[in-house]
Amino acid sequence: MKKIALVTGASSGMGREFVREIDSLGLDEIWGIAMNKDKLEKVKSETKTPFKVFAFDLTKDESIKALQEKLEKEKPEIRYLVNASGFGKFGRYDEIEISQSANMIDLNCKALVEVTEHALPYMSEGARILQIASVAGFQPTPYINVYAATKAFVVSYSRALNVELKSRKISVTCVCPFWTKTPFFDRATAIKTDRDVITKFVAMYKPEDVVHKAMKDARKRKELSICGFIARSQVRLVSMLPKKLVMKVWCGQQKFDKKYKNK
Repeated sequence: MKKIALVTGASSGMGREFVREIDSLGLDEIWGIAMNKDKLEKVKSETKTPFKVFAFDLTKDESIKALQEKLEKEKPEIRYLVNASGFGKFGRYDEIEISQSANMIDLNCKALVEVTEHALPYMSEGARILQIASVAGFQPTPYINVYAATKAFVVSYSRALNVELKSRKISVTCVCPFWTKTPFFDRATAIKTDRDVITKFVAMYKPEDVVHKAMKDARKRKELSICGFIARSQVRLVSMLPKKLVMKVWCGQQKFDKKYKNK
């Protein structure tokens, strides 16, 4: 039985970094899922471990079905599952197309659950699941409201699933990055406005640092992986403060009152 890693969002960003980390583990194969086949082929050319390309749009039922059928046919032993697919949008509710908000929920939440639960029958003792959330998942975040809400779902789902899987000795680590330098921002800032919505970034982390820590934390079976002092401090702080105050501080930091005055 082949021992594999299944990585969604494998073509770029943190998904790509996870492939780099997993490439050194000596698995039989890495299965990479993303929409862009050309980018996946480039990842394949740079990977020592045999890399299978799956150019799937995980918001589509037919892609989920195709993955399910592939798993049923090959019956691999999944040692690592990394759900790194996802995207966000910066802007006020009326600056983001409703279809994009719905798609965000479909990819960040629905697809993550579907991939996880289709993969679980092929996972056994010692397997690790890494779900990519965000520090935004610990607080309501105006002007990133749907994205933050999807990540709150991922945090809650992952922590609860980790408890449910203890009897099978499979661990779930929820990875909660702070601002991280990836192509995430290219899509997040592409909205129907002439202004930069988010302009103040307290810290900007490197994806390789976030991923390296996440893999270490997964090996230790930690339920949360938060890279960096600033990120960890923010999560602790917002857990203690009233959410109304947290939102007020965030809006003041980004000067939203000025940006959206008379708009």
